Amino acid sequence: MNGVRFICAVFLMTTMSAGSYCLAGDGSAGASAPKTAVTVDLTKRGEPISKYVYGQFIEHLGQCIYGGIWAEMLEDRKFYYPIGSEKSPWKIARPVGMTSDNSFVGEHALVIPQRGTIRQGGLGLVQGKRYLGYIWLRPMGKSSTVEVALRWAGDPNGVEVAGIAAEADRYEKFPFEFTSGGDTTEGALELTVTGESGCLVGTISLMPADNVEGMRADTLGLLKELNSPIYRWPGGNFVSGYDWRDGIGERDRRPPRPNLAWDSLESNDFGIDEFMTLCRLLDTEPYIAVNSGFADDHSAAKEVEYVNGSPDTPMGGLRAANGHPEPYNVKWWGIGNEMYGDWQLGHMSLDHYAQKHNRFAAAMRKADPSIKIVAVGDAGV
Repeated sequence: MNGVRFICAVFLMTTMSAGSYCLAGDGSAGASAPKTAVTVDLTKRGEPISKYVYGQFIEHLGQCIYGGIWAEMLEDRKFYYPIGSEKSPWKIARPVGMTSDNSFVGEHALVIPQRGTIRQGGLGLVQGKRYLGYIWLRPMGKSSTVEVALRWAGDPNGVEVAGIAAEADRYEKFPFEFTSGGDTTEGALELTVTGESGCLVGTISLMPADNVEGMRADTLGLLKELNSPIYRWPGGNFVSGYDWRDGIGERDRRPPRPNLAWDSLESNDFGIDEFMTLCRLLDTEPYIAVNSGFADDHSAAKEVEYVNGSPDTPMGGLRAANGHPEPYNVKWWGIGNEMYGDWQLGHMSLDHYAQKHNRFAAAMRKADPSIKIVAVGDAGV
């Protein structure tokens, strides 16, 4: 139906009572143009369109989560990649190293000897805006002095420096704060040991001071404008290689892992509890996909228990210990993602998926019989 006929039909449906009407054909010239009879009964109403037709999907891919929703400005803040390697965003200004001894999180810690310096560039900074950060340090001797510097311009004066004195024989957390003196997309953060003793660096963080519970304020504003009734997380192809247990607990102690789906790094800073915080801030319903690729039904059931279980259950108790005593009561759960596709981690045949889906559904419903489960279909591609 072309534009002319569609407009006429809508006009009749919204302004006339029930009955049959003759509409012009397609607006073409000539007396032989066909006529079409349309019957409109405004006394009958069909099923309402589900609000879930319009939903949002977020995944740990590109800058959707990190660099998009999540406010952390530093990449590889837990030093997963060896400093100076091709994949590391940190550049060596003066010699540093890595050690597997006394690591803070993950397999190794950063070692900055006396006068050693590293830097990470490409930071977007706004003049007059405050930035809050912290760093976990452990002196290699009795004490160590570290300078954290934020640079916003190419000249030596475009910098603010925070000095930190670390004296404990264990890792301690030290806060710092900066106010950018200029606008730039090429800002940089530098770490330098200035004392006589070297220092171990466990992890470091930098966020805009206006972050909302770890989320970017500007991104939250845009997502609120979308007004989506439901958000699906954590993926996407990502979910088949994701262990949800890596993304809970003290954020700085969560292990960094390779993002198997997208050949990148997963810091695990944004996990289940952060996703639930996002949904609360957006006043939207959560929809969680479980790993049916490389994981099993036991893991999925424990995930449901962590999210929806009473604090009296093992996983509900763990959630409570992590600062969230009340069950989240998530209703919508998906089992896997595009398992029919050969691009998907843990790809399997449709028959195999049906069997696995049934095992997952039974185990997940045992943890919470009230949940609604969404299966993966074959899109025929």
